[in-house]
Amino acid sequence: MSEYPIDHLSDEESWDVIQTNHIGRIASAREGAPDIYPVAYVTHNWKIYFRTGAESRLRKETDGRLVAFEAAHQMMRHFSSTVALGLVRTLTSAEAAQVLDELPIVEFAPNSEYVWMEFTPNEVRGRRLNVLDPHR
Repeated sequence: MSEYPIDHLSDEESWDVIQTNHIGRIASAREGAPDIYPVAYVTHNWKIYFRTGAESRLRKETDGRLVAFEAAHQMMRHFSSTVALGLVRTLTSAEAAQVLDELPIVEFAPNSEYVWMEFTPNEVRGRRLNVLDPHR
């Protein structure tokens, strides 16, 4: 375990946090005010994909915009968080949607009409927060 309270993760370690989790958060600005949306997601070809309702507020407020995505993981003695910055867009390719539909994803509303959203990160950064023993 590290002797420092915070370690910076490499790009590979940061992507490991993203790829081993299934729930993340999208942060965006709505009319100048911040907002956060929890999303179930999958990764494919170094991009992050999530589904949302075709008429959802999430789609309307993020489509074609720069957002932040966060995935986190907690172990006994540390908490890892990866933040990715990039562009979200509605996926319009039926062929791509078919490929994504075959990937395992947590279902929040399995009977709802949805669209796939594609998040393309242009920056990924991660940190590990270590729980230090106060009695050392």
